[in-house]
Amino acid sequence: MTTTSPTFVVRSAHTLAIPLLGVLAAVQGSAPNIAATALVGASRGLDMVGGDQALAASMQTLAIAASVITTGLLADRIGRRRMLIAALVTGLVGQLIVAAAPMPLVYILGQAVTGVGLGAVYAAAFAYIQVLAAPGRLPAAVATFAACSGAAGVLFTFSGGLLAGVDWRLAFVLVPVLSALCIPAVLVLLPTVAPTVAEKRDVGGQVALIAGMVVFLFGVSQLASSLTNPLTWAAMALGVVLLAAFVWSQTRVANPFFPVALFRRPLFLAALCAGFVFNAGGAVAFLQLSNLWQYVLALTPSSVAVWQLPVSVTSIVGAIVLGRLMTRGMSPQTSLLVGGVLSAAGFGAAFLAREAPTPLAFVPAGILIAFGITAAALPYGTLVLSEAPAEFYGAVTSSRTTFGQLFSSLGTAVSTVVITQLTISGITARLSAAGLSDAAVHTALVGVGTYAKDGTRPDAQVFDAAVAAYRAGFGALMIGMAVIALAASVAGSALIARASRAVPASA
Repeated sequence: MTTTSPTFVVRSAHTLAIPLLGVLAAVQGSAPNIAATALVGASRGLDMVGGDQALAASMQTLAIAASVITTGLLADRIGRRRMLIAALVTGLVGQLIVAAAPMPLVYILGQAVTGVGLGAVYAAAFAYIQVLAAPGRLPAAVATFAACSGAAGVLFTFSGGLLAGVDWRLAFVLVPVLSALCIPAVLVLLPTVAPTVAEKRDVGGQVALIAGMVVFLFGVSQLASSLTNPLTWAAMALGVVLLAAFVWSQTRVANPFFPVALFRRPLFLAALCAGFVFNAGGAVAFLQLSNLWQYVLALTPSSVAVWQLPVSVTSIVGAIVLGRLMTRGMSPQTSLLVGGVLSAAGFGAAFLAREAPTPLAFVPAGILIAFGITAAALPYGTLVLSEAPAEFYGAVTSSRTTFGQLFSSLGTAVSTVVITQLTISGITARLSAAGLSDAAVHTALVGVGTYAKDGTRPDAQVFDAAVAAYRAGFGALMIGMAVIALAASVAGSALIARASRAVPASA
């Protein structure tokens, strides 16, 4: 299999073209954040039960992960700009369905439509970078994309949060407005990219991939609420079987839609290592720092958003600085190693700050993690783009989004399980050592669960034990993530070195 880069490269792109791609990515990236902020209001307004709420929270992510490779293939067939317009309209319609939803089922359906549309928006925008980047300037283009995406994402998410504070339905009008504004900008600033695929591609494999991703990620999403439920593990096992069927089918059919031989290429595997550091590391840091600040330090959601601003700004500045360094000669291998080391240092700093009484103590850790995962994000992007064969360009570049959703979901679910289980065992051990009976310990655990749901504090002894156990569990998770992030970056760097050594031999 060849990895020849696509030949459709624009010699002179509009100055605002790549920043526009970043804005398009931010429209997609902010939508799940806005939905998460508005979920409490939507749940109350539509009388969602527990199962409805869980599905409503995860449906947009499931739809993105399941559909994005297929929509990437569709972009190759109909043209990337045409795909962007259709995707923006689809996302717009989906969010309006959510905003007008009279019942949970319609809300969930709207989020599914949104995920399909906005997932295609991000994938098409990312794929456009290779088309617009000047020769030798791909790292700088990826960095500009990341910086604009980060800056616009902060603005859109913050605006959506303000609207959710007024009315949850109003929050879901923001993305339609942004999508409508982006459509004429796409038509003016982005060049037409001719279709590159004419023949029919394997449909059965696409069905297996879509079903496998939906079922597997659904199982992963249930880990946090039920580690022992057989349905959780059965869903994950079935998802793995379906994904294996997808891989097997692509080696047997005449017209595969995805080149599974990429999974044997060192540079593509290195890209996945970088993607794991970026997506799983970011998911763990964002979620668990936010949870600790709210559960332990009693910060309000608005205060948490303020304390997260230094981290967001670091990501934006880091993307610009690292992009320039890569353009001036810093290799993807070095960038990935730097990312792993800084991420590990950040998680280590969070471990050291676990007993701190103020969120200020965690800001240096958040900044280190933000800079580290940004350093990993750049080779993640450049390696995927460089490894995408022309005949599978849309499907391969879209797979970056699929793997990103997978790694983020794993980071979110597994980190929640780890902290939850360590907190429960820590509370049990502390209260049992204090002489409480098993029945009293069980009552205490129920009280802690109630506090997590509605903020009603248990008595001082139980609360103090819960805080101590939570801090200890948080610390253990941070150490574990430091080791994993460093190991993933070292493995990715070794794969890049292996590919570099193989070049002279194959020349």
